[in-house]
Amino acid sequence: MSYDDVAAMIDWGDKSAHYTTWNDLCGVLAEIGWSIEVPIKTSRWSDIQGVAIVHVQRDHFMLYDAENGLFYDPAEMEGPGMASDRVPTSYLTVYPSALTAVKLS
Repeated sequence: MSYDDVAAMIDWGDKSAHYTTWNDLCGVLAEIGWSIEVPIKTSRWSDIQGVAIVHVQRDHFMLYDAENGLFYDPAEMEGPGMASDRVPTSYLTVYPSALTAVKLS
C-alpha cells in the first residue's frame, strides 16, 4: 500500500498539514487488516517495546522503533531521530519486539 493510498483513506488529499484523529487512524489500520487494541497509557519511552504508534503531548502522533531507538516524527523533515523531547501519553504496538514475540510463542 502506498502513501497516497493511506492519505486517501484518511482524506488528507492535497492538504499541506496532515492531521488525523485517533479514531481515523484506528479505522485505517482496521481497514488494512490490523487488529486494534486499546491504547496503553504511559509517560515514559522506556515502557514501549517493538514498533509503536505513539500519541505524545500536544496531540501529536509519532512512530517509535524501541529496538533500534528511532523516533519517526512527521514534524521532523530530516528523517528519524535518535532522541525526542516529546512526552508520550499512550501507544499502540504495531510490531512486537523480538523478546515479546518469543514470550507469546
